[in-house]
Amino acid sequence: MLRVILPGLFLRRRAYLRMVLAREGVADAAVVVAVVYLVLAVPGILGTSGLLAVAGFVVGGVFSWIALSGLTYLAGRYVLEGDGTLPSVMAAAGLAFPPLVASLALRPFLPPLAALAVASAWLLACLWEAARVSLDLSPARAAAAAAGGYLGWLALSALSVL
Repeated sequence: MLRVILPGLFLRRRAYLRMVLAREGVADAAVVVAVVYLVLAVPGILGTSGLLAVAGFVVGGVFSWIALSGLTYLAGRYVLEGDGTLPSVMAAAGLAFPPLVASLALRPFLPPLAALAVASAWLLACLWEAARVSLDLSPARAAAAAAGGYLGWLALSALSVL
């Protein structure tokens, strides 16, 4: 799986194609997202958070991947007239989540919000490539689909906190 994730981090098209075309692409993406959120939970595991809170964080991360994929699919397929399926978008969008681990690596050097902003910008770039490959969109339309999905995901995340 690392042979797919690492090229995906550098926006290599073949990594996203492999996820889209693989029979088990959605399952692989779910595992990638769950492992990313488990790694992000390490400070909580080492701190005072309980295992139930960590499990909730990981499950919430998987649900956020489903929401982000679905919103990107809706924007790309129905608004921007792309050609693809929800499972193909889910499989490719799974490669957008590993950059979030960069927020942990950047924390000693940047303020927490700046580290999260850098990781989120990288996630958005990977989501752009995922939309481009899975929905067969032009670069500009893929950027619009990724931005629409991401903004919708942020709105849903903000509403879930209220």
